[in-house]
Amino acid sequence: MPKKRKSYSLGLRTRAGISIRKQRTRILNEMRSPHKCPRCTSPTVRRLSVGIWGCTKCGYSFAGGAYTPETKLGQSSARTS
Repeated sequence: MPKKRKSYSLGLRTRAGISIRKQRTRILNEMRSPHKCPRCTSPTVRRLSVGIWGCTKCGYSFAGGAYTPETKLGQSSARTS
């Protein structure tokens, strides 16, 4: 009987390197942490898809970064405006 292949999340195997695995863990933890809604300010914002974020409380959806609702460029442009 042939061996069953192991499946790895996001295609990163053990041999991918510690720095890449640490970076992936940091990004995913940041993405899954609670974020504040710009409309109702409750910490219930979740990622709907890449770059689209939605509040589960008030239903407000908005565009943001791929892994965080606000990007560094968006924050700096909001400060200058």
